[in-house]
Amino acid sequence: MVFFMQTGFALLEVGSVSIRNTKNTLFKNLLDVCCSAIAFFFFGFAFLHGKEGEFIGTSDFALGTKVFTENNIDDTNALNDQAYEYSKWFYSFAFAATSTTIVSGAVAERFKFKAYAMYSMVITALVYPVVAHWCWSRKGWASPLTAPHQLLLGVGAVDYAGSGVVHVTGGLAALIACVAVGPRVGRYNRNIVMEMPMQSPVFQTIGTLFMWFSWYGFNSVATMTLSGGATVLAAKSVVTTTLSAATGGAAVMLLDHLMPNQKMEPRRMNNGVLCGLVSISGCAGMIDVWVSIIIGFVAGAVYVGASKMLVIFRVDDVVDAIPIHLFGGIWGTIAPALFVTKGSYLLKYPDFPRDEMYEGKEYKAPCGLFMGCDNSGNLLGANLLLLLALVLWVGLICSLTIWAIQSSMHTLRVNLNDEMKGIDASQHGGRSYTEFQTTVFTFKTRDGAQHSMEMRVRAGDAAKFAMALSEVMEGSTHNSNDSAGLAMNGSSRADKNMAYDFKEVNESNRRVSASSSDGGGGSSRDQSPNRRGGSRGRQSAPGYGYWDNVRYHHDGMTDKDVAIAIPESNGTDGSRGSSGMKSERLSAGSVLDPFGDAQREDEAAR
Repeated sequence: MVFFMQTGFALLEVGSVSIRNTKNTLFKNLLDVCCSAIAFFFFGFAFLHGKEGEFIGTSDFALGTKVFTENNIDDTNALNDQAYEYSKWFYSFAFAATSTTIVSGAVAERFKFKAYAMYSMVITALVYPVVAHWCWSRKGWASPLTAPHQLLLGVGAVDYAGSGVVHVTGGLAALIACVAVGPRVGRYNRNIVMEMPMQSPVFQTIGTLFMWFSWYGFNSVATMTLSGGATVLAAKSVVTTTLSAATGGAAVMLLDHLMPNQKMEPRRMNNGVLCGLVSISGCAGMIDVWVSIIIGFVAGAVYVGASKMLVIFRVDDVVDAIPIHLFGGIWGTIAPALFVTKGSYLLKYPDFPRDEMYEGKEYKAPCGLFMGCDNSGNLLGANLLLLLALVLWVGLICSLTIWAIQSSMHTLRVNLNDEMKGIDASQHGGRSYTEFQTTVFTFKTRDGAQHSMEMRVRAGDAAKFAMALSEVMEGSTHNSNDSAGLAMNGSSRADKNMAYDFKEVNESNRRVSASSSDGGGGSSRDQSPNRRGGSRGRQSAPGYGYWDNVRYHHDGMTDKDVAIAIPESNGTDGSRGSSGMKSERLSAGSVLDPFGDAQREDEAAR
């Protein structure tokens, strides 16, 4: 079930990216699993479960120790031990792959896959296993499984199923990668936050539900045994996981409803569910059931606040992995130190002395700070020390890895042209969906001049657009003030302020030219960093990945509006005239929508 979480990650990420990067996203998710399996086999398992060392394991490289190689079919105990170790390898690998995949969605649509492959292998082979060794091995310096006299602050750090070990590790690695690679082209245009194309809320929601289902395996199997009353912890984990996820999603929906100018989107509710799941992982089976509702609600609030903070600091996280996993994981690491019960601690860690006196020394089983036992503060201190060490370790190794990759490859991201066209077309043999086609519409204006307009549309929409264009041209013959714009619902452009940039197509080289935006002979402002080629400046309308050739640009006088340029033609030979370009102003983030699929936000413009 934990491994099936990879299916959920893949669907969620595909639904969150532009349709032009579908293959690349799927490719990187498969790359995660493949690279993680190889790296974890040779190094990761040894660093995590190696028998020696408080900081890092030093045995079991490539499963080469006696417990894996012994082949005595008559020794039942040895065979049982071998079976247990093999199953532990797969379970640990699934956790490691989950931690690594968190990075994939955050840096989607611009990260080079070779650079990503190296980064993911370092996380799986070194970064994650060392953190997991600290907390989950029998020798780790923060582990509650060590001998009583070696326990950190006398209790050890509690992270039941990986809020800190898995999710803070993956979330912090994602944050470092996002900062290093920078935002996608068009995400932050001159301090205006632009919504980027997302191809399918259906995929996002199905992916979330798949992960929710997989989380039952994630949290229930964390007991690692069903003996000694651990079945109660596993069964309780199912209930608390359900309640925390549900409350997290509901909290985000409620907070979005109360916040001004915030739309209630399925994507954000999905992320609230995931943040609730991340946060409950630190103590799922070790708390009273009612506490899971509190943890889930706080997780929803944490997601809303952290998501806003990323935008303020201009960090571009495609799937909001950082608010979910890093900040949700930090809350999930603190929660056990507040709410764990004394009885569940003793069930989870049966080697802890149940009598207060053990080998001449006094031991007291801990509980959460709010649960009223004598040793509650020690657990909070141990978890905070683990969290601090985790942040320092992951921050250092991931930063050095990014620096090394950038030094060797000179850049972490794909080139600008590939990013604008879509990585599928440039690196993976073409787009994923063949129903999208490039269509050239040829038409004549009232003065007889012939023009062409190239646009990438769905095959089924081509005829619909041609009919709309025909109506526009027919209406323009009755209104001498109309330019070559496209009217909505059959009305003239004098009545509607929604317009589209008609571009001439040079049949010899298929390059698109643009005339000035304010009259005269100047060129229109181009928000693309690369201005050498006319075709490189084109950007899709926000939310509609197939309007490839529609251009928007910012007016030099203000950053609050987006100006849409409509070139005019006065010549009878098809050449563009010099009378300039008619412009309309739309609010930032407005959608270019010829078929009325989206409503304009500015009702006064109608």
